Amino acid sequence: MANTTELLSFVQEKVLEMEKEADQEGLSSDPQLCNDLELCDEAMALLDEVIMCTFQQSVYYLTKTLYSTLPALLDSNPFTAGADLPGPGAELGAMPPGLRPTLGVFQAALELTSQCELHPDLVSQTFGYLFFFSNASLLNSLMERGQGRPFYQWSRAVQIRTNLDLVLDWLQGAGLGDIATEFFRKLSIAVNLLCVPRTSLLKVILEPLTSNSSTPLTSPP
Repeated sequence: MANTTELLSFVQEKVLEMEKEADQEGLSSDPQLCNDLELCDEAMALLDEVIMCTFQQSVYYLTKTLYSTLPALLDSNPFTAGADLPGPGAELGAMPPGLRPTLGVFQAALELTSQCELHPDLVSQTFGYLFFFSNASLLNSLMERGQGRPFYQWSRAVQIRTNLDLVLDWLQGAGLGDIATEFFRKLSIAVNLLCVPRTSLLKVILEPLTSNSSTPLTSPP
């Protein structure tokens, strides 16, 4: 995919140069030139198709692996390791066991894009898809698990919030912090809400109702 992207960029630049020179020399209607440009268009379309197919297959297999590792972010307890929680920039081996498989997928993908010298735009797009999938998958699981079972507990919410913070810190250290923060925003908001104690939520809900009920009714003018 990296080689095809570079080749496509090279061909596009050459085609633009050919068209510019043809316009300057008044040869834009030359049959041979038109035929060459048509062949170039076909080649660029084929290269673009190769890039898209490779990108889709790569993302598919990465998300398929993530699907099996992501549930640990909701289930694992980061405080059971018996040691201080790792800070930003920590090595993968220093992370809680429940987070290592998911972070391992991100790390392997990042190393592969670096080895292949993938264009930065494609790197951002790749991880954008991975983080979008991760956010949606975790958010859906969070909603499903709360139906009919006492899953929404403050202690569990704190564990999930800590796991998410550790993941985001690690991604920040890997240079993916901005993309991750953007795509994990919805999950982060949901988990923050779960971390609010029930008594505090009830207070926020009931205070306006109590205030309204204590306001004396006045007769209309």
